[in-house]
Amino acid sequence: MVAGLGVALSGCGTTPAKEFGGRWKPVNHFTDQPQELPLHAAYVYQASPMDRTLKTMLERWAADSGYRLDYRLQSDYTLHQQVAQVSATDLQQAAAAVAQAYAAQGVMVRVDGNALIAEPALAAG
Repeated sequence: MVAGLGVALSGCGTTPAKEFGGRWKPVNHFTDQPQELPLHAAYVYQASPMDRTLKTMLERWAADSGYRLDYRLQSDYTLHQQVAQVSATDLQQAAAAVAQAYAAQGVMVRVDGNALIAEPALAAG
């Protein structure tokens, strides 16, 4: 019993934890004001290098947004630098930017109801 008491009391005789100096900041602290943390970030319509072509990019956009792709073009087109600049959270704005990027090729991209439509510019209307 005396030995057990001696072991228990020896724990009280250890050196205290070291005080760390320097330029450190506590990690767990509260801010002065609340900050909003969105639970669902808005989808951003933009080209991905993995898309490689206009049709593949539009297929991904439509699938990710619950839209149907209506691709009425006779050809597919590679993505180019102007398309890489498209970045919008609204599908209609993104479609308009893509249409502008492919205007020289006679391509129109638009949203109608729940369809994302790619068609020749002359057929748009």
